Amino acid sequence: MKEKFKDSKLTGSIKIKMDEAKGTWEADKETIVSHIIRICEEYQRQRDTLTLRQLYYQLVANDIIPNHDKVYKKLGGIKDDVVYAGLVDWSIFEDRGRKPMVAYYEDSVASALEATARMFRLHKQDGQPNLIEVWTEKDAISGILNRVCNPYNVDLVVNKGYSSSTAMYDAYDRFVEEILANRKVIILYFGDHDPSGLDMIRDIRERLMFMFTNGEQLLEHEIIQEWWEREEHTYYDIADVEGYEDIIELFDSEESSAAVMDKFEQGKVALFIKENDLFQIKPIGLTMEQIKYFNPPPNPAKITDPRAAEYVRQHGNISWEVDALTPSTMREIVEKEIKSYMDLGIYEKVLAREVEDKAKIIKIVEELKEEDEE
Repeated sequence: MKEKFKDSKLTGSIKIKMDEAKGTWEADKETIVSHIIRICEEYQRQRDTLTLRQLYYQLVANDIIPNHDKVYKKLGGIKDDVVYAGLVDWSIFEDRGRKPMVAYYEDSVASALEATARMFRLHKQDGQPNLIEVWTEKDAISGILNRVCNPYNVDLVVNKGYSSSTAMYDAYDRFVEEILANRKVIILYFGDHDPSGLDMIRDIRERLMFMFTNGEQLLEHEIIQEWWEREEHTYYDIADVEGYEDIIELFDSEESSAAVMDKFEQGKVALFIKENDLFQIKPIGLTMEQIKYFNPPPNPAKITDPRAAEYVRQHGNISWEVDALTPSTMREIVEKEIKSYMDLGIYEKVLAREVEDKAKIIKIVEELKEEDEE
């Protein structure tokens, strides 16, 4: 709700000396405030929340403010002035890192079942040919993406930068059973177009493949061994897999060390995954095609990033953050990709069964209420 706590100075001029290249930025504060209110109301109409960084990029993208760190810092103070003055709803802004942990309770059995009916969902990926997950490095956009992931029961994984080893193991542990069931695992990755953002795709792929080929759950599993023998594969086939090109040379050298045999068994797993197309990580944003189409505001590439040299060689000395896209654009991109990997006929059947099951719960609630009234 909108609630006023104090009168804030929302008029006057803003003057910020940025740097020699960009000079000094001057603006009318009242004009900036009016644009902040407009953007907040647009987000509220779409039932989205904002972070300060998203507000900043929307203003930059609309050519209201320049893209500069000093302007970003100034915007934080102006945003606070606007909410404290009661001009926008406090709930439009969120701080995802500082939310209370609220204890669960219900007033009665009937209210508990009503809550169950509201929240009741069947898993929309049951029976699907692929297991789909959406991964992003940005916690700030998780609320936006979850609104499109949730209806399809697609798990949303927020890395907050490079994933920890624990998070990677959790993913590996989720995926192993699917791979053994010959079900394709697809990670749709949505992140920044900058040195680290693009490198995270490589990092996820390599670390998961390392776990697949070295972990006990797949290594020497009977399903893989039976497949190996049934398809009459040899180590020549393994040599076609990236990272195992030297397997022929190792065997032909007549080395029989444990290291060679370990690599041979790991290569079987890698070949099983490759030949059956069981694991894929697909970058769905930001791509250069999207950047050219949506024209988000650029940022300087972080030269101190150890991955910057290769990035600059390919893309130049600029980068782009996914936060600059509008919420509706983000959801449109993600939903289109999710649906492209789903059997929508199976999905519709699960939806229909969900409606029937929910009606059963509601009937029980109504019967309980009738008993209470008696």
